[in-house]
Parts: sequence; C-alpha cells; structure tokens
Amino acid sequence: MSYFLSWVKNLYGVFFVFLTLLASPLCHASDGFYSEMSHAIGGAAMASYITYKYSDSEHCSWIGFGLSTAIGVVAQNYEISKSGNRSSQQLDMVAHALGSALGAWYTDKYVLVPLVQKNYIGLTLHIPVN
Repeated sequence: MSYFLSWVKNLYGVFFVFLTLLASPLCHASDGFYSEMSHAIGGAAMASYITYKYSDSEHCSWIGFGLSTAIGVVAQNYEISKSGNRSSQQLDMVAHALGSALGAWYTDKYVLVPLVQKNYIGLTLHIPVN
C-alpha cells in the first residue's frame, strides 16, 4: 500500500509540473533583478532537494551544492553555445551558484535534524592513569 501511495505522490508532482509549464506564458530573457533572483531561487530549491536526498551522507550540503551548481553550469553553457550571449549566461551561473550555496547550507543547518538513537556508535578511549 505504501508503494502505491508514493507512486500517487510522484504522479501528482509530475502533473503539477506539467500544468505549470502548460500555463506559463512565453518568456523573454533579461538581466534584471527578478531574472537573476529566479535563478538564485531555482538553485536554492534544487540544492535543498539534493541535500535532502543525500542526508545520510556526512557531506550532504557539499553534495547538494556541487550537483546543483554543476547542473546550472552545464545548462548555461548549453545556452551559451546556442545564443553566444556569454556575459548574460555567466551572470545566470553566478546567481544559480549563490542560490545553491544558500539552499544547501540552510537545508543542512536548519531543515535536517540529527537522528538521536539509544545505541552508541563511536570510539571510546581509555587512558590508564598510574
């Protein structure tokens, strides 16, 4: 039953993204404040999700930041190869990277909570004193 519920949740997510893309108007690129803010927010959201998915790792914030920034750089380099507008795309890369850093840090520091269990897993040092 839980597999079915997770499948339905994923289906709702895909349906929401499809409706959002369908309802969005045609967009034009600009270098304005809101354009760069959207890149920063997108980078933060992507890094937060990746950080959450890799929360079992000790360096989950670095993984979230690195993967999100890499995806942003690859996407903007593709845009550079298509349009040739290098300065605008580099500004988008920087905004995405700053948003990724903020999103990964915030998720790791304030959203993910440590798991406290009864069992101790660690190292105990015993130093005999004469």
